[in-house]
Amino acid sequence: MDLNFGINGSISVEAARPVLVDTSTPIGIVVPFGDTDGEFKVFNSADEMKTYLEEKGATEDDLAYKTANAISLQNARGKIVVKFVTYTKDADGNDTTKQSVLDGLDVLKTAPQDENILTTPDLIICPEYSYDTDVAAKMDSLASLFRATAIVDVNAPDEATANSFANNFGSRYMLLYNGRSKAEGKLYPTSALIAGLIAYWDAGGDNGYDPFGYARSHSNRIVKGVSGSERIIEYFDGVDCEARRLRQNGIGSIVQDIGWRSYGFETRDIDPIWQSLERVRAFHRWLEAIIEANKWARDRSADQLVWVKKTCAEFFRKLTGANIALGYEIYLDPNLTDVTAGKFTFVLKTANMPSIRELNFELVFSDDWNNAFVNWINSI
Repeated sequence: MDLNFGINGSISVEAARPVLVDTSTPIGIVVPFGDTDGEFKVFNSADEMKTYLEEKGATEDDLAYKTANAISLQNARGKIVVKFVTYTKDADGNDTTKQSVLDGLDVLKTAPQDENILTTPDLIICPEYSYDTDVAAKMDSLASLFRATAIVDVNAPDEATANSFANNFGSRYMLLYNGRSKAEGKLYPTSALIAGLIAYWDAGGDNGYDPFGYARSHSNRIVKGVSGSERIIEYFDGVDCEARRLRQNGIGSIVQDIGWRSYGFETRDIDPIWQSLERVRAFHRWLEAIIEANKWARDRSADQLVWVKKTCAEFFRKLTGANIALGYEIYLDPNLTDVTAGKFTFVLKTANMPSIRELNFELVFSDDWNNAFVNWINSI
């Protein structure tokens, strides 16, 4: 029965929802350390991880400490999720820590649901041990699940061996980097340095807060603290050299080029479109943000799709206005939409702003001005 007395009111929404991209870059690490009893921990910073290790008796030569310090050297901000494993040997004295690392990756897989962690890593490293096909392959699997990036140490003694190792992989979720690097008079795992570099620039880098750091290439960045490499990597502008050949095969390097800089931000995906790591990372973050912003529409009346479309349009309009996307188009695909069944598919077309990977100059000698020169002389 209707009640016809009193004053009644209600509230409703007719507005596009904000699409918020998660710009944080948590780093997931599996690393051996002797006195942690295999703990699974989350730290708010690399310095906090260093303090914890110092309290546990770590020295500057411990791999876990080097890993934390490598990230700290880059001034990276953000959470670090660490699964510590123990060093093990078999009856013959052979190092069997690899299996502990593989098992540790299984534990890292639970990070988003573990009540003490509740963090999904965006970068995954297993310093030193990632230079093993089995470990790197499992890192790739986990990175694919998380839509993250596995950074792999390619500690090969020469170019041919590095290429042979790289040829085992063809994933858009892996970033391979060559060799160990010298920092503070010691050899550091390059994967940890690059992880810190990416996290730092994702958060805005040297120029203050950049909300789109995650969408940019982090090649040609100074890797702070680095003073050399374990193996000399030949690098020259404009000519064939080892660093350029390795990069062509999807292996980055830290090279000496007005300071020690990252050189390479490519995956080894078979599709050239997804060999650009910044494109892979941007598209996944955009997709996750769009899904999150539109969860409210699930099981609502279909006329609310108007606001779903407007929400997506507003998001891509802002990306285009900030020169992060080149443009966009949004429409319901009639071939993938069944109105009666309540199944709707929006197609979101866009393109990220590409980075300059090759810049060529052609300097041409010309005699076009010879007559002008003669006339000038004659006029004096």
